[in-house]
Amino acid sequence: MLARRAALGCAVLAAVLLVAAVGFTATAPTRTSWLTLGLGLVVVPATTGLSVLVSRRRDGAVVGALLGLLSLAVAAVVAKEVWLQWLATTDDPGGWAWLVAVTAENAWWVLATFGLVLLHFPDGRVPSRRWRWVPLTLVTAAAVTQVDGAVAAEPFRAPLADLDRPFGPPPAWWELFALVWFVVLLVLVAACAVSLLLRFRRAELVQRQQIKWLALAGIGLPLYPLLCLVEILFWGQSQWVSAAVGLASLVATPVAAGIAVLRHDLYDVDKALALAVTWGVVTALLLSVYAATSSLAGLLVGRGSEVGVAVGTAAAALLLLPALRVVRRAVDRRMYPLRRAALAAVDGLHREVSAGRARPERLPDVLREALRDPGLRVGFRAPGSDTFLDTSGEPVPADGVLVQQDGEPTGVLVPGGGPASPELLREVADRSSTLVEVVRLRAEVAQALREAQSSRTRLVEIGYEERRKMERDLHDGAQQRLVSLGMQLRLAQRHLGDGTVDLDELLDESVAELGTAVAELRQIAHGLRPGSLDDGLPAALSNLVRSLPMTVDMDVDDGPLPDAVATTAYFVASEAIANAVKHSEATRIELHVERRNGRLFVRVGDNGCGGARLGLGSGLADRVAALGGSLRVASPVGHGTEVEAALPLEPSLPRPDETPSLGLVGQVDRVQGPPCAS
Repeated sequence: MLARRAALGCAVLAAVLLVAAVGFTATAPTRTSWLTLGLGLVVVPATTGLSVLVSRRRDGAVVGALLGLLSLAVAAVVAKEVWLQWLATTDDPGGWAWLVAVTAENAWWVLATFGLVLLHFPDGRVPSRRWRWVPLTLVTAAAVTQVDGAVAAEPFRAPLADLDRPFGPPPAWWELFALVWFVVLLVLVAACAVSLLLRFRRAELVQRQQIKWLALAGIGLPLYPLLCLVEILFWGQSQWVSAAVGLASLVATPVAAGIAVLRHDLYDVDKALALAVTWGVVTALLLSVYAATSSLAGLLVGRGSEVGVAVGTAAAALLLLPALRVVRRAVDRRMYPLRRAALAAVDGLHREVSAGRARPERLPDVLREALRDPGLRVGFRAPGSDTFLDTSGEPVPADGVLVQQDGEPTGVLVPGGGPASPELLREVADRSSTLVEVVRLRAEVAQALREAQSSRTRLVEIGYEERRKMERDLHDGAQQRLVSLGMQLRLAQRHLGDGTVDLDELLDESVAELGTAVAELRQIAHGLRPGSLDDGLPAALSNLVRSLPMTVDMDVDDGPLPDAVATTAYFVASEAIANAVKHSEATRIELHVERRNGRLFVRVGDNGCGGARLGLGSGLADRVAALGGSLRVASPVGHGTEVEAALPLEPSLPRPDETPSLGLVGQVDRVQGPPCAS
C-alpha cells in the first residue's frame, strides 16, 4: 500500500513539474527549451503511467514506486533546464542564484534511481542481505554529488555562466571527499547492473524473461558512451546517432520494466534481445567502417571532398549483409542457443530426409530434443478432416502453434511446458512446414493404400456373395419352374395316346410357367446390368423413376458414357432413390447428372428428415472407388439428404488423391435410414 501511494505521489509531483515546464517554455520559448520539453513529454508521462500500473501489482509495487521516482527525477531535470532558459531572460536572475546552485547537479538522481530500479528488479527485493547497504549508500552518494554541485567554484553552465556563485568556496578537504562519493556513485550503479546479472543466474524461467526485457531496453546505455566516443574521435563532437540511442534507451527502459512485470510473455524476448544486440553491434561496426573509410579518403583527396563520404557510405553498404549474417550467427550461438539448436535440427533432418538417410516421421523426436521439451507434441492434419493426429494415430489438440503450407494448416505444434516461446515455436513451425507436409502426405498415401486393399477385399467378397445369391435365385426360382415344366411335358408325352391328358390346359400351364421363368431370369439379369442402359443412361433413369409415388425433378446429361461409368452411375442413383423412398419420408426427389472437369457427377437429393449415414464396408462406396471416384453424403437432421458421386470419365484404379472421402474415408457399408425412419 505504501509503495502504491509513493507511486501516485511521484506521479502527481512529476505532473506538476511538467506543467511548470510547459509554462516556462510558453513564456520564454527557445530552441533548447522546446527540445528539453519534448524529451520530458516523451519520457515522463509514459514512465509515470507505467509506474502506477506496475505498483498495482502485488509483486511489482516496489518496482512501480521506483519507476515513479525515476519519472520524478526526469521531470525535475526537465523543469530545471527549462526554468534556467526562462531565468536567463529575466531582469534579475541573481535573486535565484541559490536555487540554480542547489539544482545544478540534480541530473545525477536520474542515474541513482535507475540504479535502484536495477537493484530491486523484478521482485522489489535486493538480491541478498549483503546488498542491503547499497540503496542508502547510493542515495547518500547522489546527495553528496548534488551538494558538491551547489558549492563548486566553477561557473554555472550557459545561459547563466555570468551568474555569481551564492555559496562560499568549500573546505580544502571537500574536493577529495566529493570525488570519493562521486566514484562511489558510479561504482554502485555499475554494481546494481552486476547484481542483475547475478540475479539472472539464480532466477527461474519467469524472472529470467523479466530481466531479459530490462536488458533489452538498457542495451543502449552502455552503447551510448561508446557511440559518443566514436563520434567525438572522428567528427569532433557527438552526433545525432548517439543522442538517438540514448533517448531511445531512456524511453524504452521504463517501458520494458513495465512489460516485464505486467506481461513478460508478450513477445519472444530472447529473439528481440538477440536482434537488438545484433543490430547494435552491426551499427557500431558500420559506423566505425564509415568513419575510418571516409577519414582515410578525406586525407587522400581532401577533407572537404564528397568523395570521402561516398566511399565511406559504399563501404558500409557493402559490408552490411555479410556483417549481419556473421554477427547474427554469433549472437544466436551465445544469446539465443535454443533458436539456433531448433532451426539447425530441422535443417539437418531435412538434409537427411532428402538424402534418404532418415524418415521425416522423426520430426517430433528431433524437435523435443532441440527445444528441450519432452512433452512437445506434433500433430499432422488427418486426410479429409480438420483433426490432427500424431505419428501413432493419437489425436492432438488444435490449440497449439499451427504449421501452414500455402496458407492451409497442415500440422500443429503443442508445447509441453518447455522453455520455447510462442514466437520461437512459430518460427520453428514455419521452418518445419515442408517436413510436416511430407509426413502428412505419406500418411495419406498409406491410408489410401490400406483403403484400396480393403476395398478390393470387400469387392471380392461382394462378388462371391452375389454369385451365391444368384445361384439360390436360379435354383429356387427359374430352375425349379423349368424342371417342373419339363416333367409335365414328359408326363404329357407318355399319356398323349390314351387321351387322359387335356392337351390345351397343359399347353396353357406350360406357357404360363415359361413366362414366369423368363420374368425371373430378367429380374436376375437386371440386377447384373439393367437392360434399359442399352438405350442410354437418361432412358434407364427415366424408367427407374417412372413408377415412384412422389415428384422427381430430373436433369440428366445425355452424352455418351463408358459402360462402366453409366452402370455405376445408375446403381448410385438407384440406391439413393430407394433409400429416399424407404426411409426419408420425402415428398420430392431431385436427380442431377452432369459432366464437369473430366468427371461425371451424380447427385440425388430429397426434402426428407435427414440423418442418413453410410455404414461400415459400403458396397456402393467400393463400387465407386473401384472406378477411382468418390462418394459424399450430406444429411443434416431435419434438412434432407444429398448423395453425390464423382466418377472419372476415364475410369482407372484408385489413386491416393481419388480415394473415397466421406469425412470417414471409405469406412462405409450402406446408406442407412435416418432416425425418423420407422
